[in-house]
Parts: sequence; C-alpha cells; structure tokens
Amino acid sequence: MDPKELRRQAAEKIRAAGALLSAADEKGLSEEQKAEWTKLHADAKALQNQAEMAETQALSEGALACSTGHIVSGIRERGEDDPKFGFKTPRDFMAAVIQAGRSGRTPDNLRALTVGSDEHGVYDDTRGGFFVPSAFLPGILAIDPEQDPMAGRVQALPMSAPKVTIPARVDKDHRTSVSGGFVVYRRNETSTVTASRGQYEQVVMIADTLMGVSYATEELLNDSAISFAAIIERGFQDAFMFKLIKERLSGTGVGMFMGILNSPALVTVDKENAQSNGTINGTNILKMRARCYGYNNAIWLANPDTYLELAGAHITGTNTDVFLFSPARGEDVPDMLLGRPVIFTEYAKTLGYPGDLILADWSQYLEGTYQPVQNATSIHVRFLEHEQCFKMWLRNAGAPWWNTTLTPVESSTTMSPFIVLAARHA
Repeated sequence: MDPKELRRQAAEKIRAAGALLSAADEKGLSEEQKAEWTKLHADAKALQNQAEMAETQALSEGALACSTGHIVSGIRERGEDDPKFGFKTPRDFMAAVIQAGRSGRTPDNLRALTVGSDEHGVYDDTRGGFFVPSAFLPGILAIDPEQDPMAGRVQALPMSAPKVTIPARVDKDHRTSVSGGFVVYRRNETSTVTASRGQYEQVVMIADTLMGVSYATEELLNDSAISFAAIIERGFQDAFMFKLIKERLSGTGVGMFMGILNSPALVTVDKENAQSNGTINGTNILKMRARCYGYNNAIWLANPDTYLELAGAHITGTNTDVFLFSPARGEDVPDMLLGRPVIFTEYAKTLGYPGDLILADWSQYLEGTYQPVQNATSIHVRFLEHEQCFKMWLRNAGAPWWNTTLTPVESSTTMSPFIVLAARHA
C-alpha cells in the first residue's frame, strides 16, 4: 500500500483517540473506552511501521533494480580490486545513476556496473539499470538499544488534560488502619462503636513535552539509496525510549518524570558491617527482599557489572550453601534472583553505587500519556539552507504514586515497592 495512505490512516487513528479523550466525562475513560484508546494507538503505530517499511522497500528496490541474468565480465574483477567502484558514498553512486539517466552518458566507473547493451556506444539501462557496488548496501547497521525492562509493567494512565489529579487513600500506616482511616469494631448488644472516616491525598500528574529535532539536506533525501526520513524517525524512537527509561529510574520530577531513585517512598538497605567496596552478598539481597512490599509482582534490575557478585550470592548453610541466583535455562526462562526475574541492564548504576541493584514493583508507578508520539516535517525552517526539518515530540508524565513508605501492623520496619542497596564504593 502507498506509504502516504498508510500514514493518513495512522493520523486518523490518532485523531480518533484524541476525540475519545475529549469526549470523556469528569470521571475519565471507562474500561471499555481505555481499551479502545489503547487499540487505536496500537493500530496507528502498526500503520506507521508499515509505511516506514514500504518507503524503505521502495527505495531499496529502486537502487537494486537490475537483471537477474548473466553478470557482465569485468564486474567481479573490478569489484575485487575496488568494491566501491570509485564511488565514495552511496549518495555519489545514486547521483551518478541519476545523471546518467538524464544525460545519456555514463562515466567510466559506472560503465562496469551497467546491465544492458553498448552496441550503439551509449550505455543504456534497458535491461534493468545498474548493479549496486558490493560495498554499498541499501540499509544501515545500528546497535539497537536494550528493550524496555519495565514495558507492560507500569500502570498506564490516559490523560484527558495536561494536568490530572487523582485521589488516593492515605493508607500507609497499618498500625491504625489498612484502608485509609476506616476502622471496624466488635460490639456488644445495644452498644455503639467509634465512628471513623477515610483520609485521602491527591496525586498530581503534569504532562511535560519531550522533543527531538534533526535536519537533512534535500540532496541527501533525494539521492540516498536508503530512506533517511525513516532512519531519523527510528533514531528518535530509540532516543525517546532511552530517555524515558532513564527518567523512570533517576528523573528529578522537575520538567520530567519522577524516578524511583528520587521517590520519597524509596527504601535504601544499608551495607553490612565491614562489607568490602564493590560487592553484593546474600545478606544484602535477603534484606532487600524483606523490605519489599508486593514482592510477588516485583522484578530485579541489575547492571551487568553485578553479574559475578549476584551469581555467587548465597546463604551459608550447615551442610551446603544455598545460592540465590539461578541462571537462565532457556529462551523464555529468564535469570532469577530469589525467585523473581532479574534483568541485567545498562540503565542500572554501575557496581557499588545506589541503583546497581534495584528491586521494584512497577505496577505502583504511574505513567500518563496526554499526547502520544507525533512527528512533523517542514521545508520552511531552513529553506535557504535547502534542508528539511524533522521533529518528533510527545507529552507525558510519570511518577511513583507512593508519597511515603508503609509501616506494617506488627512491625516498625517500613516497607516499599522500591528498594535499592546503599553505596559500596570508595
């Protein structure tokens, strides 16, 4: 399908999702409307991906248009000596092909790549065009960033306005009430009980803008064998994911997400007496688990620097030691630490610093989207420079909704969904 038509359909999905939010009442979206909103955005993303693939394929096929018949003698020989056939860049190669089509004259280095007849002294492309030099492939190599370790675990929150206020029960002290102030009593016949009332607080989510801008020359966009527009879009998508993951962990909450490492509900477990710098031991892990509220939903995040420390962490036993780490035993079986998945990620801090090992229940982290990822291009911003401007942006908010740690009913040791290990560095 035409990439323009795919992008038009994607834009319609986005507009429909926006209309759904605009039409919502004060109570927000119903569960059915939330499901519809999520599906609209998923469909829009799929259409955008299809458009990107169609654009890339079209350009690649144009660059690779050539006969599947016999390769003329000399191509292999020259290609072994100079795989680029004298062209410095893919752009130079494509420019030569375009100029040859316009002038009817083919430069020497392009003649060796000609597919067709030279009977009349003009090297035409009636049988398919030109071979692409072996050193130039219509694609680009890139190291993909790590997958989002919190994907699907945070609590998604559609935002119908740039600022959303959510009521929450004040229920973090279970010594007095587990339900935000409400208390029940056993009573004797004809006796009454003491009245109780709920206590509430407000969780405020304010959407901030995350944006990226890039430029590309008209010549590059026209002559390139690859779709630089698609490359720019993919690059921004990766950069957006990287930024959001970093903010979920260490954002300040000022003009960005509030990260769990700056949350007032964060619990930091002290290192052991005389514990060496740059180490993690079994007692550290057990104490972190003991302070975690909602452990059955929690996951561990760890920097790859910690792997050897975690692999050797154990509980000392009389007959044998009990190791707390279990390595992955298959494609769909992750590494496990004390019965929960452990994901090794570059986003965690390096060994010895707070955040090198994180235990978190991400369902207690709110991530609201007011305006999903949008993109736009303009030829006017740098018109005289003959460049196009590419812009991508979104508006969202994120924060742990816990404003304090939780005190259990029979203990003074506080608990939290977010646990880290204290510093162990010089």
